[in-house]
Amino acid sequence: MPEWPGRSARDQAIRRYVDEQVDWEPGPRLATPPALLLLGPHGSGKSSLLRHLEHWGQRLPLASADLAAATPEGQSKSFFDALTELVFKLQEVKDDYPPLVFPSFSVLLMAVVTGVSTQSRERAVQEMRAAFEPNGQQEYAYEKLQPLIQGVATAIGGVPAWVTQVIPVIRGGQRIRAAVEIRRRVSHAAREAGHNHAAMDFLVRVNRLFNGPSVQRDEAEALLMRAFLADLRAAYTDRRGRRRRTAHCLLLLDNVDHEAGNRLLRLLLESRAAREHTDPLLVVAGARTRPETLARREEGTQSAVLDYRTGSWPDETVFQPVRVRGLHVGWLRDLNRDEVLHHAGAVLKALPERARQPETPDQAEWLGWVVHGATRGQPAATGVVLEALGRFPADTDWETRVRQCLALPGTVPGLDLALTAADQVLDRLLPHLETALWRALPSTAAALTPDQAEAAPGLLPSLAARNWYEAVATDVAQPVVRFLLLRLLDAAPGDPGAGPWENACHTLRAAARDERTRAYYDLACEDVAGAVDYLRRRFGTVPADEWCADLSWLQRAPARWRGGLPEPARARYERLVGGAVGDEARQVITRLLVAGWITTHPRTDPCVELYEDPFGDPYAELYGDIAEDFRALRRLARDANDLFVFRERAKQYERKPW
Repeated sequence: MPEWPGRSARDQAIRRYVDEQVDWEPGPRLATPPALLLLGPHGSGKSSLLRHLEHWGQRLPLASADLAAATPEGQSKSFFDALTELVFKLQEVKDDYPPLVFPSFSVLLMAVVTGVSTQSRERAVQEMRAAFEPNGQQEYAYEKLQPLIQGVATAIGGVPAWVTQVIPVIRGGQRIRAAVEIRRRVSHAAREAGHNHAAMDFLVRVNRLFNGPSVQRDEAEALLMRAFLADLRAAYTDRRGRRRRTAHCLLLLDNVDHEAGNRLLRLLLESRAAREHTDPLLVVAGARTRPETLARREEGTQSAVLDYRTGSWPDETVFQPVRVRGLHVGWLRDLNRDEVLHHAGAVLKALPERARQPETPDQAEWLGWVVHGATRGQPAATGVVLEALGRFPADTDWETRVRQCLALPGTVPGLDLALTAADQVLDRLLPHLETALWRALPSTAAALTPDQAEAAPGLLPSLAARNWYEAVATDVAQPVVRFLLLRLLDAAPGDPGAGPWENACHTLRAAARDERTRAYYDLACEDVAGAVDYLRRRFGTVPADEWCADLSWLQRAPARWRGGLPEPARARYERLVGGAVGDEARQVITRLLVAGWITTHPRTDPCVELYEDPFGDPYAELYGDIAEDFRALRRLARDANDLFVFRERAKQYERKPW
């Protein structure tokens, strides 16, 4: 099968895994392929990946469905809608494979949509027989039967218009003994469903179950699933199938955490649990949250085994999903630096001729570093930010581009709204939020963690807001979302010194239980002296590596962008440091704290995974100052190990981070 030009290494690794599960070799054997569930938050690329898998697998018998999409009637999809849609799509004629037909499923489908008496079972059997054997005819063209079947099905409300097309059609004017054929199919359907009732009595029972209470409908839906899988198995194991069917069917399911998707997945796995069951269905499903089917299968399993984030990626190039009782579960990791760099290089290559380039020799590496710092590889955010950077006028310098690409509309005078991706990122990563929560969210972004935001008195105004926040806390914690929410907090109107930014930081500081956290919120309010006091007291009293970890942690405090865009790095550094006071150690610590608060840090920093302001120092101008100040601390140190730690920290800032 072809590769995917331009796709990330992450998606390529997942595609390779899917490819390995497809039996491409001719042969009579039938082994059930896995059901793969891909988990990832909003914007992680689930739907995009499934679309690319659909394009990649066009040669295979293939069906796809979005379980969150509404039906043509505007209703939420049911299990019935989803399964009949998939069966319909699997019947598409492929050049390399004989067409699939679903006789057992078609018979049950006719049974559940046929209107029969609910008062008399004998009458219901007669009405069901009449639907299958019209006018008592013993022999007629199959083509004449098809319109009748369509009429029966479409007469029942709520059935999708195309659902009757799953019923196989024998072309070419072939004449068959229809009544005999239908009875054969009914008997086959009953046998595959594990029932040996008389044919029409069995179909009436299926009809009653399907149209009865929810518990009974569950049983009818299980029968439909078993008939569907039995037809697939028969298509692959009969004489013709063993000879000509050499690849599995591919089933692509998006949003299986919705009710219809969860039920589809549950019934599929339950059917597969039957003894000696086999089927040719390779399932790849995507979900934002863990569907109930997965949660139930996790019960009693060691939590260490279920670490999907790291467990499914033993390294960033190999995808190995975690096995959970019949399911293979993988996490859609974010893009790594190299993947972002690859896409950044493509943006630079696509610029118009004579467009301005970044003012650095290694341009793609620089742009990849800046964008990864802003998005941390979040796929949707990375895509829209890179797209926005490429939309600027060709003569725009790159420092302006990166400072404006996530600027909030309305906060920067004269900003072209087409040049910022801020609204796009928020729409993709925080969709469908209540208005009340939107008003509360910016203040929560000032918190170190969602748990701290939830615990701080008054930060979330009501119990309803707390409940909403709990549902989106994971999305809010993403660095790019937190960055944009902080910009909203920064731009909110208020009195000088007592605006929303200060109020949020003071609330969180008052709720803090340790001195280091209080220093963190001091720095967020630009009380540099308060944060320096903490570091100065610790200097020389704790090992240097512990002190450096404290320093890096404090430098992740949120920073204001007064006026909607960050100040130039050098101007902001000089404004905040001013005339540093105190002894030599305090002056060095002041300069070091401020410089590291403004800039972004190398990969070797002890707090590299934590939030930081991505655009404060896009060309790493302050790295030389930081290296010099670490060398100054080394001269003040007395412990041999501290000398080594400060020397190594200085080396980390002697070269550009990209």
